[in-house]
Amino acid sequence: MVSPTMKAVVDAIWAVWSISASIYDYLNTSAMEERIHALENVITIHQCVIGVLSAGLVMLVTYILLRKH
Repeated sequence: MVSPTMKAVVDAIWAVWSISASIYDYLNTSAMEERIHALENVITIHQCVIGVLSAGLVMLVTYILLRKH
């Protein structure tokens, strides 16, 4: 049989552990979401740059082909 004092100590340690784990998970999840959002912004910028460069390349090739004829 476990003494009431020992049970209270174990319960208190378990409560502190659970609360600390929840706070840790929340902070890490928030930081990860911020990094994902920043990465999404970078990917969007790169997609725009690739689109502009591709359009420029198509226009250049079209200009070269039409100029020869």
